[in-house]
Amino acid sequence: MTNTPNSDNPDTNDGKGASLAVGELSRRTGVTTATINYYVRIGVLPQPRKTSKTRALYPANFEGLISKIKELQAAGLNLNGIKQVINGDPASPLAGAISPEQHTAMPNSSSPTGPIPIRDFLEQSGLDDDLYDKLIAADLLRRPRLGPDDTPAHDRRDLTAARAFARLKAAGINYQLLERHSEYSPLSRAEALFLAEHLNSATIRSTSTQPINLVGAFDTVRRYLRNLKLDEAFPDWRAPKD
Repeated sequence: MTNTPNSDNPDTNDGKGASLAVGELSRRTGVTTATINYYVRIGVLPQPRKTSKTRALYPANFEGLISKIKELQAAGLNLNGIKQVINGDPASPLAGAISPEQHTAMPNSSSPTGPIPIRDFLEQSGLDDDLYDKLIAADLLRRPRLGPDDTPAHDRRDLTAARAFARLKAAGINYQLLERHSEYSPLSRAEALFLAEHLNSATIRSTSTQPINLVGAFDTVRRYLRNLKLDEAFPDWRAPKD
């Protein structure tokens, strides 16, 4: 008997690899179905394969795409910028800062999951030795820890922060200004304590309300409120600069 794809099953195969119903994709990524549909509607995610007027199947690589969207959001990029990165727009002002491998949005290509030796860390982050040493000395970047082979290494969170510092420097921002992030350590601590209040107050547990997802939601709220104030202080910050 020949099996045919069944849109009622969360995992199906259309001959091109596994496909997921939106509910299963939501369960795997921790992103609501409404948000996934919104990403598709505004073009951040490509169109899925429609199986009926009300159902669609999403290629398995959408899980990686959504992980990439989360990573870019955590780095402070808005959805318009994320759309340019995910779709590999060569005209995007971000194109020069994002490697072709990152356009595929496969997490392993740009986001190592294990310990990252210092040499690889510098290469992948874009930091030079001098800036790296200064950030470590100023406690703006965590000191490397010993990896499984007893060699100093960083992790993915360190790499995300290092890439952000490298991007700021590439924009011509001098170290004296970057160093001032240390002045805002009390603010970072206050936000961390405020976030801890949220986590301790959460009483409903589900796939989408795991602590890691609540941290993402908290960061989104804080970023949104911060951007509202930025709109007041620097109204044209979203406009591309020559």
